[in-house]
Amino acid sequence: MFASNLVGKHLQHNKQYGIGGVSNMRKAVYIAPSKALCEERQADWSKRVADIDPGITCTTITGDATTSSSCYAEIASAHLILTTPEKWDSITRRWNDYVVLLGSIKLVLVDEVHMIGEAERGSCLESVLNRMKAIHRAATARKLTSVEIATSR
Repeated sequence: MFASNLVGKHLQHNKQYGIGGVSNMRKAVYIAPSKALCEERQADWSKRVADIDPGITCTTITGDATTSSSCYAEIASAHLILTTPEKWDSITRRWNDYVVLLGSIKLVLVDEVHMIGEAERGSCLESVLNRMKAIHRAATARKLTSVEIATSR
């Protein structure tokens, strides 16, 4: 419950400035070790964040038969993206092409972060987190405007 409240409040950032509504300039990513956990969280969090603000949209992007172009469209239209480390690794490998879109991600939540120490999947999660730091630095250096982010679809 704490995480869904944190995400909801994070995505409503503009309300403190009197703008109202949920901004597409602020997205959150939840990285979980399995597709089943992502789907479970989406079912739970969709209801909870809708109570906070009905405008918050959630999507699950996993290794199923989604093409990369449809993944970027889903990311552009959602506020909360739930995914696995392997899928997020695949999506963010071409981050230079999508720096505006991926730069709008302001919150990254990692479930089972202790996986970083695992031999099989830990390196993937570690590289994803390092890449997200690089994306944030690049987006900050560019000083992305709200117009750039809004038109990044």
